[in-house]
Amino acid sequence: MKTLVEPGDSFEKWHQVTCRSYSVTQCANAPGGAAFRARVSQRGLGALALNEIESKLPGAATIRVTRGATDIRRDPRDDFFLWFALGGNTRFSQDERRVSMRPGDMVLHDQSRPFSLEFGEWSHAVMVAIPRALLTSRIGAADEFVARPVGRDAKLAALAGSVLQQLMALHDDAPPALAQAAMDIWSTALEAELAPSQVEAGARDGRLAAVKRYLRARLGDPALDGETIARDCHLSLRTLMRLFAAEGTTPGRWLWQQRLEASYRALAEGRVRQVSQAALEFGFTDLSHFSRAFKARFGRSPKDVQGKGG
Repeated sequence: MKTLVEPGDSFEKWHQVTCRSYSVTQCANAPGGAAFRARVSQRGLGALALNEIESKLPGAATIRVTRGATDIRRDPRDDFFLWFALGGNTRFSQDERRVSMRPGDMVLHDQSRPFSLEFGEWSHAVMVAIPRALLTSRIGAADEFVARPVGRDAKLAALAGSVLQQLMALHDDAPPALAQAAMDIWSTALEAELAPSQVEAGARDGRLAAVKRYLRARLGDPALDGETIARDCHLSLRTLMRLFAAEGTTPGRWLWQQRLEASYRALAEGRVRQVSQAALEFGFTDLSHFSRAFKARFGRSPKDVQGKGG
């Protein structure tokens, strides 16, 4: 393990090191004087970085670290962080969810979106930095799991924590292949404990189907945007985006494809007499853009389809 911050180092050094090593962040309630004590140690394991972070503050003080949209623009790193709480009081907020980490808890954190961390009078945890592709290749909807703790009493929590402890105890020349094995166990624990139940999945599918019905009934409305769709379907914009993200798309992209397919059918079946009519009827306001998109999608121009049928 490489020690980055030692007891006796200033808070300013602690914040500088954590900003440089993890994420550009802002800090509130910075402690002053010699009462602040912290230790930060780090080691690499394959593509992972294991970071042990401990801090002690005077009295009932707290440190609040935040990362907002401006920080993300300055620092586009987009790793996931997997926290294992060892002791003390650490609170994490992301996506309107807030969790107080108890010793033994495991919590996922997405560096690419705004968040806040609060370190209490004593905070002790290990944070594993995971490249985004390494996690999303195992968990397709990993962003759904952020700020949702896997509690210490969960079936796989003890195994996940035990793997971490063994990795932390290894020498620096440990085989990088161990990172892959650890990721398999940790991602399995996250999915087993946090994946939606059949009832929740059914409710999500029902909401998605309702939104699609709404959009199909309004293919000709060129003014549709995410906020309008979310409002009319009684969803938050974030929920709307997540419904379509589960299918690997966005509301706008899905709507665009539906419009192209509807215009193709109308031309092929002779229900419209002019290419411009097909474009306008299905929400396209730029005829040249429509023609390029149509040919890119179907390999034929609108005129070809109109003249020769499907």
